[in-house]
Amino acid sequence: MKTRTIFAIIMAAVLLVSCNVAPKVSAKQSSDMQTTALKPEPTESVLSDDLILRDEFEDDINKNWGVKVISGLEDQLIWSQTNGKFRLEIQPPNDTNFAFFRKDTSYNDVIVQAEVENYGQLDNAFSLMCRASDAGWYELRISSQGYYELLRYDQYLAAEGKNAYTNFVESRIGSTLINSGLDKNVFALSCQGTQLKVFINGEQVYYDKRPLTIEDNTYSGGTIGFGALSYGKEVDITFNYIETLKP
Repeated sequence: MKTRTIFAIIMAAVLLVSCNVAPKVSAKQSSDMQTTALKPEPTESVLSDDLILRDEFEDDINKNWGVKVISGLEDQLIWSQTNGKFRLEIQPPNDTNFAFFRKDTSYNDVIVQAEVENYGQLDNAFSLMCRASDAGWYELRISSQGYYELLRYDQYLAAEGKNAYTNFVESRIGSTLINSGLDKNVFALSCQGTQLKVFINGEQVYYDKRPLTIEDNTYSGGTIGFGALSYGKEVDITFNYIETLKP
């Protein structure tokens, strides 16, 4: 009888201990737990065809556009307008970055799009800008070598002699959407709300297996622009048209 009683007491003690194995979370520990809001994955967007403005470069370029030399020498740039095309020939040996900004427009939400064509060597870049002002702008570049870049330009950093560009992706990202060599390309930069999106030949660019959508609220409005870059070699390219669309 005594043996049964002792056994029962031992089993009761084991059961009591097992019921208290899990550690208790104090009110303070619970309040220290950090949570993160769930964000939806970006979905693929369709490029708008709601036209606001289209410039086929039939008027003198100086009527609606002004040039800004970001790097290089203005004497390295030779430009001409022929058959509705704006041709840019850039001479070596310096790296150059020339931008042309529309004088009479300002947008908050806009898509800027252009058709471009290459006639020379491939080490070049075509650029588009949106929300450009004295503070800076957003910029998309594509190259005849088949890569793109998406950047933000900060005029205040430039005035301090610092690198004015922040790249939202890696330095240069290859894309099979770009027609390399001497083929034409149509590319577009969408600036809507705090989101930047890239379209090449009608399709949205993917990055890390998802539609590329960059969130940035640095600039909220400004004019549009386009440009050309060379990397120490002779460049010969044309812009066939530039247009703005409603997002």
